[in-house]
Amino acid sequence: MGLKGANILVTGGAGFIGSHIVESLVDVGANVVVYDNLSFGNLENLKTVEDKIKFVKGDILDYSKLKRAMKGVDFVSHQAAQLEIFKAASEPARDLEINTIGTLNVLKAARENRVKKIVNASSACVYGQPTSLIQDEAHPENPNWAYGVSKLAAEKYCRIFMNETGIPVVSLRYAIVYGPKEWYRRVLTIFIKRVAEGKHPIIFGAGTQYRDFVYVRDIVSLHNKALILSRANGQVYNGGTGKRTSIKRLAKIVIKVSGQKELEPLYENVKEGERSRLVKGKRRNVSDLKGMCLSFKKAERELGWSPKVELEEGIKAELAWYQTNKERWSKIIYTD
Repeated sequence: MGLKGANILVTGGAGFIGSHIVESLVDVGANVVVYDNLSFGNLENLKTVEDKIKFVKGDILDYSKLKRAMKGVDFVSHQAAQLEIFKAASEPARDLEINTIGTLNVLKAARENRVKKIVNASSACVYGQPTSLIQDEAHPENPNWAYGVSKLAAEKYCRIFMNETGIPVVSLRYAIVYGPKEWYRRVLTIFIKRVAEGKHPIIFGAGTQYRDFVYVRDIVSLHNKALILSRANGQVYNGGTGKRTSIKRLAKIVIKVSGQKELEPLYENVKEGERSRLVKGKRRNVSDLKGMCLSFKKAERELGWSPKVELEEGIKAELAWYQTNKERWSKIIYTD
């Protein structure tokens, strides 16, 4: 199965990860329809391919419009989602509606349009607090955020849909995806901006909590393999590096990459759910994950995929992007 000449619809295609996927599909000669309501996405993300794609402004909760946009499509990349942890906490029904009902709409429209295959964007948040140092796909699914519940429910519906219709679906559980065009609010973006401005990075608490940072180009590679390879059908794969990076170490890497060795991290005691006094507009997540680190061995074994971009290299690329796109990170915005 190849992608050249294929008709592919990408929901959330104007978003951070979605736009990178769109660019990669255009590069291999696919005909791409981007379906995005622009609530979180940005047309600026599609500037490099705007004359090579069809853009439809639409919401995945608008079934009729989604169904029309999917007409004649061979494959669907479902990247649209409600991503905000605070919104999921304050409006869990809305989070469920977008992430789960929205996914059901995508599945239903795909069935009506006889789509050949779907790749569904899921999240490492389905695991919740880690019970082991590295989470493989057999790790208990016990989300600690409403967001993780809605993404896990969407995964389960995808499996049921495939069993009932025979249309293959693959779900990808993303770790912390970073790189150019990332939205401004997450810890790495704040570190990058502050250090680029000659300011100390601010760490909430002791900075011992750890994350798995995977470069967006590697996630695109995993996505495209999942789309092409039939042995991926019906499977769930982690999109991570298997490497733990503490927030304290992350700050030091950003400082090193920037070349501003005189800077040192500062520590602020911010309780979960509260606003920072030192980082304007930033709130610490409620029920914050103590750790996240995803094994990629299943994807390596079955799809021949492994992450290639080292963290320092990826941060350097994101820092370079920020230097020419500073207006994109003007302020932190929450929508809850």
